[in-house]
Amino acid sequence: MKLNRQKILDFFKKSESKASVLLNNKSKAKQTINDALGKAVTNKGDLEGVWSKLILLFAVAKDYVGGRYTEIPKRSIIAILGGIVYFLSPIDVVPDFVPVLGFIDDVFVLNLVYKQVLKDLEKYKVWKDQQLNLNELDGAST
Repeated sequence: MKLNRQKILDFFKKSESKASVLLNNKSKAKQTINDALGKAVTNKGDLEGVWSKLILLFAVAKDYVGGRYTEIPKRSIIAILGGIVYFLSPIDVVPDFVPVLGFIDDVFVLNLVYKQVLKDLEKYKVWKDQQLNLNELDGAST
C-alpha cells in the first residue's frame, strides 16, 4: 500500500488548526491529551517503533498545557498537539480500524512532528531531568 503523503500532510494541517484552537481551552486540551494517551496505551503493540517518541510528545504537551513547562515555541507545541489530535482521530488517511496498516499514517505524522521539534524536545528532556533531580533532593532532605 502506497501512502499518499500529500493527503496525510493536508489532514495534519487540519489537525494543527484544531490544536491551535485547543490551546485556548486548557481543560479540553488536557482531555484530548489524556484520550490520546489512553488510545496509545491500548494500541502499544502497534506503536512499538515510536513508543518512546510518543511518550515524550505526550509528556511535553501535558507539562505545557499544565503550565509547568512553557519554554517551547508556540509553533512547536501546536505541531506536537496537532500530531496528538491527528493520532486521536479514528478517521484519517488510513482509518485506525484497518488491521496492521491502521496506524501507519499516525506513525508517519508522529515521526514527522518528532523530527520537526527535536531541538525543543532535547531542551525539554534537560529541564525534565532537572525537575526529577530536584524532586529527589527534596525527598532526601525531608
